[in-house]
Amino acid sequence: MGFFNTLKEVMTNKPSTLREPTFLKEFNENNDKLKALEEVLKVAPEEKHKQIEQDIKLLSCGIVGEKNVAFELKNSHMPILILHDLYLKYKDLTAQIDFVVINPRFLLVVECKNMVGDIQITNSGEFIRYFKGANGKTYKKEGMYSPIVQNERHVELIKDILKAEEEFGEHRSSLIKHLVVAANSKTIINSRYAKKEIKEHIIKHDQLINKMKELVDANKDGYWFTEEKMYSIANTLLKHNSTYTFDYNKKYGDLFDNNEKLQLSNKDIMHEEPIEETPLYKELRKYRLDKSREENVKPYFLYSNLQLKALVKAKPKSVEELRKVNGFGNVKCERYGKDIVEIVNKNCRKD
Repeated sequence: MGFFNTLKEVMTNKPSTLREPTFLKEFNENNDKLKALEEVLKVAPEEKHKQIEQDIKLLSCGIVGEKNVAFELKNSHMPILILHDLYLKYKDLTAQIDFVVINPRFLLVVECKNMVGDIQITNSGEFIRYFKGANGKTYKKEGMYSPIVQNERHVELIKDILKAEEEFGEHRSSLIKHLVVAANSKTIINSRYAKKEIKEHIIKHDQLINKMKELVDANKDGYWFTEEKMYSIANTLLKHNSTYTFDYNKKYGDLFDNNEKLQLSNKDIMHEEPIEETPLYKELRKYRLDKSREENVKPYFLYSNLQLKALVKAKPKSVEELRKVNGFGNVKCERYGKDIVEIVNKNCRKD
């Protein structure tokens, strides 16, 4: 165990269990909005198909970009908590956030952009996109809204939420950082003339791990989060997370004669069947509570509610299968794996 983890245990009197990247809100390629758009395409009039197909293409590219970022985070080998695809609502404000990454030394808000074309950032902070043909000549250029400005607004909303929930005061606000990550490996970013404060907030996805390590090194002597505080912050943000409802008629006009058909389709797509009442869920929850009391730690130190649902869905029949469930690495599998697998197998025999 390193000095940092030893010190943390002495100060908090609680074991440090976080050794590796852990998703508390998982990345999922089976995007609900993409499924919904595909359903909309089936019932929309033909004259709207081109627009909807273009939106499906853009969304699909975005999912690929987020997958690239999720891959980097999973392979960072850093003690981080990760929340993917948050739709935060606070007072009159909302924000769709691709990733929030929480480390003892930083809270990082990541805006993932699967940018197409060459991107130039001017001295004044403008973003200009250049489209080039097969011969390398530019055939089109256009301005684009600054993703850095967009992400700065996300940061302010997160600060407001965490301050209102008394997670930390102004002195720890400096731990909140933000990055725009270009997730398309073919994207060329020309930031030659951009100011330093712009350059340091936009990177390619393959630079993300090194950037996070730089953030840790830059704050070695500053404020930091205990592991308990990391989980508390994550759960506070999840408490303010909502389901984004896409208004198809607002986007594409009054397309549907049979709104009942669309609503039924969306209901089927957007809502998972609840599993909280299943015997397996209840027994795994009881085990988590009993074990957390025995070890004098918070229940979510063992596994979060989202990870609990993932367990129920995966039903791992062995410790090796349990390792494939996100959030259950070597440490958790060694401590709790045998018990969890025994609970799963017992419930499966009952079924």
